[in-house]
Order: sequence, then C-alpha cells, then structure tokens
Amino acid sequence: MLKTVFAAAAMIAMPVMAEARVEVLGPDAAACQPGAGKTAVLVTVDGFKNRDGTVRVELWPGVEGDFLRDHHQLVAEGKAYHRVTVPVPANGPAKVCVPLPGPGTYALGAFHSPAGVRKFNVRQDGATFTRNPRVGLSKPKAADVAVTYSEGLNTEIVTLNYLRGLAFRPIPRQDIETADKR
Repeated sequence: MLKTVFAAAAMIAMPVMAEARVEVLGPDAAACQPGAGKTAVLVTVDGFKNRDGTVRVELWPGVEGDFLRDHHQLVAEGKAYHRVTVPVPANGPAKVCVPLPGPGTYALGAFHSPAGVRKFNVRQDGATFTRNPRVGLSKPKAADVAVTYSEGLNTEIVTLNYLRGLAFRPIPRQDIETADKR
C-alpha cells in the first residue's frame, strides 16, 4: 500500500519537476553541464517582451577597440569571437551556453530579434550586455561590460532592454508575465 502511494506521488511530481527544469540552449550546451571540464559561460537572458523570433548571444574581447568590432576581422586576427543564435523559449528565461577560448576578460551581448534576423532593428529588438549597463542609442564602453571569467563554468544573468519612448529600458515585470501567458 505504501509503495503504491509513493509511486502515485512520484508520477504526479514528475511532470512538475520536468517543467521546472530549464533547458540549456545552443550547439555547445554540453559545455555548460556540471563536470563537463570546459571553459564556458551559461548566460541567462531574461526580460523578453514576446516569445517570437530568436535570441543571439555574442562574445567579444573585453577591450576597447575589439568590443563590438566586426567578427570577420576579429576571427582573421585570431581574436576571441563567438555567436550563438537560438529560438526564444516558449516561457521563462533563455539559458544559452557560450564556450570561451579560455579564462580571460570578455564582453557578452544578448539580442532578441522578434523577426528572427541578425540585423538589429532599434524599434523592435531587445539588447543587453554583461553587467547590465544602462543601454542608450550609442554602444556601451568595453570597460562597462567586460567581465573576467575563470576556467570552468561561469554564469551571467542579463535583462533585455527595448526602446520605450526615447530610451532603452527593461519591460516592466507585469507586462512580461502577460506576454508569457499568451
């Protein structure tokens, strides 16, 4: 009898536990699993204004002159650059795994494109960077977003900003919760 009660309780709890678990996204998701032995950063991107399109996380060297520089030039010079683009999850934050070339100082940016395109649309797309700086119409300085990462698994939490009036700001929490329920 007691085994039956525990079995029934386990079956009821299993779907709840599965819903609570957030999937790590990206082609290098395995690098962000415990014990993977890789140097990576698990970026939690929150604050989506809707669930359309894609979220893109990009990694640059965390120094002025290389931060936000054309990725073709960075790669040609053997400098750090990596891009991960994934669909926006149906609910909750996006947890995106970004492999790092090794310990060091880097800057990460996260961009939400409801249209799913790579070219940034200032009127519709969301953007943020590591250390969640105040985002304006001009790019932030590398010193304001650079983070030094260690060997192994590192974590970051960033909140998207969207054009609201004449400034980029996060979407109010109640508006996000309403969008998640649609």
